[in-house]
Amino acid sequence: MKTFFTKTKLIAASMVFGLAAASSVNAATITFGGQVATDSSGLTSSKIDASNIISDVTLGYFVETFDAATAIPAFPSANNTAYNVAGASTGCSINSPLMITQNNPGILNVRNGSVTNVAAAPKNDSTCYGYTTPAGAAPNFVDIDYTAFLATIGGAVPALAGSYIDYLGFYWGSVDRYNTFQFFSDNALVKQITGTELLAQLGGTAGDQTSDKSNVYVNIDFSPAEAFNKLRVITSGIAGEFDNIVVGLNKRPVTVPAPTGLAILGLGLLGLGLGRRLKK
Repeated sequence: MKTFFTKTKLIAASMVFGLAAASSVNAATITFGGQVATDSSGLTSSKIDASNIISDVTLGYFVETFDAATAIPAFPSANNTAYNVAGASTGCSINSPLMITQNNPGILNVRNGSVTNVAAAPKNDSTCYGYTTPAGAAPNFVDIDYTAFLATIGGAVPALAGSYIDYLGFYWGSVDRYNTFQFFSDNALVKQITGTELLAQLGGTAGDQTSDKSNVYVNIDFSPAEAFNKLRVITSGIAGEFDNIVVGLNKRPVTVPAPTGLAILGLGLLGLGLGRRLKK
């Protein structure tokens, strides 16, 4: 298993560091920074419209906001309320093609609002969000599997046939040290991210619900050698909150910006991630 963090740099209000050796052309990179979402959900990826509405899936981006209002019509799996919390999930639903499995029931939940010692909404997020919480012996985990999505996306959007995920972004709320995000190619672990490492890079305080150093939008760009199809979120405390998961596929349209060369619209896809902790 590789260790991923190298030097941190400030780049236009975001930080960037390698997940592998900085000199490696195959190094996955993480940058911090997105844009303010106009739907009151805090931060979202700068790769998509700030409204979190995906109007054209042929551009190769997909978003999970956990809100029924931003469901992608192209996917019949929209508006899945199986993970909603009774009395606390008004307007909430899983609305992207996620295949979720968990080793204990109740580890993944979707809600709005904050409850002490249960979950805290990410900073400035008044919409629905997802969170993990331990339901038994630690560590507990939830897997978010994109295998079926990648196998079928070409049928719905021929231009994206044969794609792999090369970008994943998510809004991580009140980052804590007892959450880990692991990325698998089938059953082979290719990368992992821990709250401890992120907080060290940002200079944040674990569990802080109001600081920009512990409530951040995380962008991960994967090389072809590191492409993954499954995300595992491991939790050993209360809780791991996240929102606005944006995934990008490598087969995206190319545009010609005036007056110079070609620019690839955005980078990659994949979404899911999360991290949370004890809320006080």
